[in-house]
Amino acid sequence: MMSERTLAVRAGLIRTLDPERPEVECLAVRAGRIVGLGSEDEIRSLVGSGGEWLDLRLATVVPGLTDSHIHLVEWALGRTAPDLSGTGAMADVLASVRSRAGSVPPEAWLEFKGWDPATRPEAGLADLDAASQGRAVALVAHDLHSGWLNTEAMRRLGILADCSDPPGGTLERDPDGRPTGLLKERALDWWYEGRPRPSDAERRAALLQAQAALHRVGVTGVHSVEAPDSFRMLEELELAGELDLRVLHHFPQRFIDKLIECGIASGFGSERLRVGGIKYFSDGALGSRTAWMLEPYEDWEGRGILRLEPEELAADVERALAAGLSATVHAIGDAAVSMVLDTLERAGCAGLAIPHRIEHLQCVRRSDIERAARAGIVASMQPSHLLTDIRLAEERWGPERCRGTMALRSLLSAGTVLAFGSDAPVEDPDPREGFFAALERRDRSGYPSDGWYPEERLTGLEVLSAYTEGPAIAAGDADRRGRLSPGYHADLCAWDIDPGTASGQEILAGNVLATVVGGEVVYGEGST
Repeated sequence: MMSERTLAVRAGLIRTLDPERPEVECLAVRAGRIVGLGSEDEIRSLVGSGGEWLDLRLATVVPGLTDSHIHLVEWALGRTAPDLSGTGAMADVLASVRSRAGSVPPEAWLEFKGWDPATRPEAGLADLDAASQGRAVALVAHDLHSGWLNTEAMRRLGILADCSDPPGGTLERDPDGRPTGLLKERALDWWYEGRPRPSDAERRAALLQAQAALHRVGVTGVHSVEAPDSFRMLEELELAGELDLRVLHHFPQRFIDKLIECGIASGFGSERLRVGGIKYFSDGALGSRTAWMLEPYEDWEGRGILRLEPEELAADVERALAAGLSATVHAIGDAAVSMVLDTLERAGCAGLAIPHRIEHLQCVRRSDIERAARAGIVASMQPSHLLTDIRLAEERWGPERCRGTMALRSLLSAGTVLAFGSDAPVEDPDPREGFFAALERRDRSGYPSDGWYPEERLTGLEVLSAYTEGPAIAAGDADRRGRLSPGYHADLCAWDIDPGTASGQEILAGNVLATVVGGEVVYGEGST
């Protein structure tokens, strides 16, 4: 919690991101806010003999980082779930299922994350059933937009042959009309909503452990997208003095009526926990071939899944806008991005406490590059998706569309506000991976060696800004967060390298030495 004491921080270099004084040696903090910047002599004169000193002379200090797209509680709970990300063939997947299923009671529900749907043709539903040994099992795709359920899971959830596809989702069937267990987009909600819910105690414990893990990588704030029960839990932590993250919480579309009924608008809340916008899904994702494209996929005749009709999105955004609620819209395919830009441009953002934003903005046709900047729409992007998606994008979207994929430099040059995040649990929330991806534009195998469309790379300072200043603009609090300036919150992190100038490989090898939130050391030297 915020302290009234005066804290002085001394570092090898402090990158303030304040253009008037971008680099200093020391800063002073009182009552959770920065009260001074300067040399050691200047700060000693300011704090006097009563100030406490945090010695970080071997470190580079920067503003605290914000993960601008995370599913906080879901990621926290899933950190211990079986992970198939490193599994190759379907035979290995089934072996993992068999091993896990044999160690839990028959009534258990088992969810495996990180499944690659491309391996599914190597096995049938009977194979998954045999490996599951009577347990309810779901293999959830890496991108969380599709999943494969076994027969027992479908039985428990009531997924029968006569089930109709939900709007914006599909249930795959075999030639005889029987469900195969493959669920895409909104059909996967049957699993999420039907599986047993962890207890509040389990969720709370997982959340506190996840918060500590974020502090270890310099994250002091998040923009999370989850249901009201997660917001309530965060509120309870704040009241108990245990919330050491600044959280902007977006609510799924289905809760818009409740927010309007309560008169809750974007920006409502405290300095630690505030209401963001309404989260909409316009399409799916690349990995599950559900991103909605202008032209068919290169390796498939389909164009993906449109989860929300343009007319429905426009009407709902207008309702939200009238209630002071911003829109935060998932759009990955070029058709989805274009449609969402049309909608948000028409709606405008007059009277909103925070701007509209598009989540992912992954594949953008060149003629749409400048539109977000003109309309004041924030691009909430996750560069770490490049670590897994480069080869996939080449196979499924082809070279011409790939030129507009993760077009970071082009968007920034057009004046777009970039706010970087991870989409955890899809990717790891460690910002070092996002830095590496945006700097190098190579995947985990090092492909391509000279960078993927290298003209779209960013500099270290630009990436740092997208983890600090950009999120502050997106949250409507750029007057008090995102920089280290007098009057701003004392949220900062200290690195053993300089993230503003380090190479991608140096970033990956670097470490956070200390993290401070509101003037309190929450990780590293002096933390409790």
